[in-house]
Amino acid sequence: MNRKAGDVDHGPDRGNPPGDDPVPDLSIVLIVRHPQETPDAVLAALAAEPGIETVEVIVVDGRPGATGPATAGPLQVGTLLRATGNMPRLKAEGAAWALGASLAFLEPKAIPVGGWLAAARAALARHPGAALGGAVSLAGGGAADRAAYLFEYGAFPPEIVAQGTTTDLPGNNMILPAKALRRVCADILGEEGLNKPFCQERLRAGGTAIIMVPGMQVGMVTCHRLPALLASRYRYARCFGGTRAALAGRSQRWRYRLGAPAVPVLLLARHLARAMRGRRPGLATLTALSALCLAWSVGEALGSWAGPGRSCERLY
Repeated sequence: MNRKAGDVDHGPDRGNPPGDDPVPDLSIVLIVRHPQETPDAVLAALAAEPGIETVEVIVVDGRPGATGPATAGPLQVGTLLRATGNMPRLKAEGAAWALGASLAFLEPKAIPVGGWLAAARAALARHPGAALGGAVSLAGGGAADRAAYLFEYGAFPPEIVAQGTTTDLPGNNMILPAKALRRVCADILGEEGLNKPFCQERLRAGGTAIIMVPGMQVGMVTCHRLPALLASRYRYARCFGGTRAALAGRSQRWRYRLGAPAVPVLLLARHLARAMRGRRPGLATLTALSALCLAWSVGEALGSWAGPGRSCERLY
């Protein structure tokens, strides 16, 4: 490959450089944004995957004060230092810098389970040009952790993904076709970054199939405090609502605004119903989940009416 282990890029995106080396079939882009997170656990898990030596692995480090390349034993890692980007923009930076025909996106709190790479490559061989999503499981945690998991990834537990009924992509465990992504989402990538809901819809509308792969599993390891979690999801929701309104036509924008009062009811109905399937969560988890639905609703409504403000800049 044109890039070598320990490559560090401090400046503007340099694109895909020409060369005689073959384009790798897969690039893994690991985004690190929160000051208290590290890429170490994900890199260690990837280093144990058979065949990882032929995969391009890139760490996009957006933590304040990041100074050097990430390493994980024999793993070949390139690093982009981007101390001022939010999560979607960091993902877009990684997507622009990566060489692979398909781009996998991982995050520090979601650790690949053994066999992740083999499952991903087998699915890419069966479904060339598709977008792939994997399963997301939760490895313990308190009520806030369980509520956050149910709210964000309740559609992706291994048993649900195995049923083949999920048609969404988990942002912390997805693989996108590079050419299609850059072609149909060029304006979103340039203006908003890789904002998953909007790019996913563009890809789907452009004919990209979305395939769920049960063996492509990550395990969530979190330690949330409820007040900080609520503030974070409010910011995500306001960014989502404001960005969606900006991208929409005038009539659709007004439908979003006028429909805002129904959002809390719809969210509560969806997430509480999903939470009550199988092993039922306790009262503390249900209370935290309800609070998350309300925080998101407030943020989405405010974003639809008043724009994202500075919320998009603060996405971890």
